[in-house]
Amino acid sequence: MAKKVTFTLSAEVVGEATSGLLLGEFNNWDYNDGITLKKQKDGTLKATASLEAGKRYEYRYLLNDGRWVNDQSADHYVHISGFYVENCVINVPVDAEKAPAAEKKAEVKPVDEKIKAPAKKAAAPKVKAPVEKVVAPKVTPAKAKATTLKAAK
Repeated sequence: MAKKVTFTLSAEVVGEATSGLLLGEFNNWDYNDGITLKKQKDGTLKATASLEAGKRYEYRYLLNDGRWVNDQSADHYVHISGFYVENCVINVPVDAEKAPAAEKKAEVKPVDEKIKAPAKKAAAPKVKAPVEKVVAPKVTPAKAKATTLKAAK
């Protein structure tokens, strides 16, 4: 189930940049599929993305002044060895109200002693499948001796 997530980059981090892109695992870090950040009146940059609930994504911002920057409000960060950077991480929560029935916690209701449990249905009679008789071939002493001689050779 997709969930809309709003990403906001603070004005202090934005600095002189006027726009940027949100790039991450959700768009394969592809510049052409980047989600455009829009400048707000307060100087922040914002973007909204539809992400799969219950999943974890790494992401970063690429500003139009050429800087890659991190989100100060990320859930946590992951060091990417070889690139000497840290990616931001977001864990998209699952809404309890919209979660499938299997994921919701069972609701416990008090038992009313006046209400009786419904009577159990009678079990269906068991039907046995017919059994075929297996008849062993008759072996005469002469056939048994011939078989024994063949096996000994």
